[in-house]
Amino acid sequence: MTVRRSTLHLAAIVLTAAGLTACGRPGGTEAPVILEPTLQPTATVGLALPSAPAPDAGAAEAGIIFYNGVILTMDDARPTASAIRIQGERIVAVGDDAPLLAEANPSTTLVDLDGRTMMPGFVDAHSHMFEEPDLAAAQEALVRTGVTTTADMYVDPPLLQRLIALEAAGGLRLRLSAYLLYNTSCGEPLDEWWRDNPSTRVPGEMLRIGGVKVFTDGGSCNAPAVTFEYANGVGQGNLYFTQPQLEDALRAIDASGHQAAVHTIGDRALDIVLGAFENLWGGANPRRHRIEHNAVVRPDQLTRYGDAQPVTVIFAPFATCHKLGGETRFKYEVPEAQRTWEWPWRDLIDANPGLHFAWHGDMPHVYPADTAYQLFAMVTRAELAGDGSICEPPDWIAHNALTADEALHLMTTGAAYALDRDEEVGSLVPGKFADLVILSGDPLTMPPESLRALGVIMTMVGGEVVYCSIGMEALCPQPAALPTAAAPSFFRDDFDAALDPEWAWLQDDAQGWSLTEAPGWLRIQFSTGSFFNPPPPSNLLLRPAPAGDFDARTHVRASPTQNFQLAGLVVLFDDSSVLQFGHGLCQGPSLCAGDGYYFDNIQYGAAVGTNLATPGFGGSDDLLRLVRQGNTYTAYFFVDDTTWIEVGSHRVDRQPLSIGLIAAQAPSSGPVAEFDFIEVRTP
Repeated sequence: MTVRRSTLHLAAIVLTAAGLTACGRPGGTEAPVILEPTLQPTATVGLALPSAPAPDAGAAEAGIIFYNGVILTMDDARPTASAIRIQGERIVAVGDDAPLLAEANPSTTLVDLDGRTMMPGFVDAHSHMFEEPDLAAAQEALVRTGVTTTADMYVDPPLLQRLIALEAAGGLRLRLSAYLLYNTSCGEPLDEWWRDNPSTRVPGEMLRIGGVKVFTDGGSCNAPAVTFEYANGVGQGNLYFTQPQLEDALRAIDASGHQAAVHTIGDRALDIVLGAFENLWGGANPRRHRIEHNAVVRPDQLTRYGDAQPVTVIFAPFATCHKLGGETRFKYEVPEAQRTWEWPWRDLIDANPGLHFAWHGDMPHVYPADTAYQLFAMVTRAELAGDGSICEPPDWIAHNALTADEALHLMTTGAAYALDRDEEVGSLVPGKFADLVILSGDPLTMPPESLRALGVIMTMVGGEVVYCSIGMEALCPQPAALPTAAAPSFFRDDFDAALDPEWAWLQDDAQGWSLTEAPGWLRIQFSTGSFFNPPPPSNLLLRPAPAGDFDARTHVRASPTQNFQLAGLVVLFDDSSVLQFGHGLCQGPSLCAGDGYYFDNIQYGAAVGTNLATPGFGGSDDLLRLVRQGNTYTAYFFVDDTTWIEVGSHRVDRQPLSIGLIAAQAPSSGPVAEFDFIEVRTP
């Protein structure tokens, strides 16, 4: 993608609830199905719907026409339109209402957008969502935030086989590119197993072997390789290759037909990566080899990108709160003298007109699956603090903000180019796949500070609806195509004989749980491990979290005997971020309440806010309840036939992936917790 600046002044968005209306036709002609709002009369902007054309000898294939909208195509040749026609998996026309509606036939579904905004589905060029234990929940989190194409950047042989099996079973709800490991994040070399798995480039394929991932320096393991000294005693970080060694690796990857995705965080690593690209390809990059992250870039390195011509993949949210004095979960601190070297996107883009840039969410390890927040962060350079407040950027941070138009291109056409899928997805043009979203507002005209509240009403992949916001069904054609993985309005498991098939174990230790030792109860042995310090606990029982508000309850018998043991309910946001509420034991620190009830908010391995603790009543038999309303979660325990006692509330501005049960976190393994049931209710 070539990033450019532009300002588009489009119609304001009117968001109303929606229902289903079928309109008759004079003269007995069968009408197309029309989906439009019904709570109040709405006109079709002065446009009379045309009579359905007479069918050909062969009945026309059913299609969909969305009209009366603000369609952001991400196509420079035609940036906006008001209508789009879809036939099967693909877009067949984009343009104005009248000519497209004239193409309708009796089997066409017509959807009145009523001024709402449609755009291509978001394309995340680099994520880790499919490394999560619950693939159904991971996909639900992605499509709910409008992602229709993504890439997993840490695929080893077991994960590749898991993804192949998922695709073979028809379980992929969005397009996925798998990048196979050349070495580990700690720099450990692997055998060349990737040679046995050639890259694939089948148009529209749901699972693609995208290329090979190479780590050149630390970051997720060890420290990024930089030219300055870190203050915490790790020197200049960890560099995994010399330039000749890296050139040998990249030459082999290129010769095999794979695209290379090169993890590069520090400026010292960037020197050898840019040098390798220059020496190997001299500015020609037909395989679209990529540099991932580009996190620390010296001013003298900015123009070298033009010579090396890498596809340049960049982050969105900046650590603004930390730069203003807040805490950070990043281990390695760039000194004050080099602070402007971090994530200099405005400078990098301005120095390299014509270079291909792409956004990556790096979800969920670095940031949550939330495209609205990612867009907000790129455009404002503000950051959401743990307490829900906004850290506003000083000038030196705000300087590197992008326009909404630039950011949206990074999140669509730019990322599609990085994945070598730009001929298929990323923009709404005839011939491409109908991968698109309907939004609650127009990101090009709404105030930048409002972007984080931008909602996704519908997500479509290949002409089929894979996510529809509750209450917006009239804007979601083909509702029957919605997968059953979406959470039901009521779920209950009484653990009578077998686990419900939607359960998945995280860190399964088959010796540590049983359904037979106490019939009618699930017994889970308290395990070691903690979300405060890796590894996470064993035997977390998880299922996809509901899309919105919920009321989760469980009945548990537990008698914790060791400090930090806890048994109860858990909500998982990623593999180091949870809410956990249960009957536990904590002795010593001032925030402990002995044998009682504890409600912890742990994000990225660190406590957020106050540990909520309430002394118990001396029993081992508990009814626990966790209620989500918006982004606020409130915990309760039951004391008699009528009374729920509130322990307190935590706020988490992220979409949960999974919900389930936990019995863990003792310094050593201990007794068992017994669960009678778990139920999850939604409105």
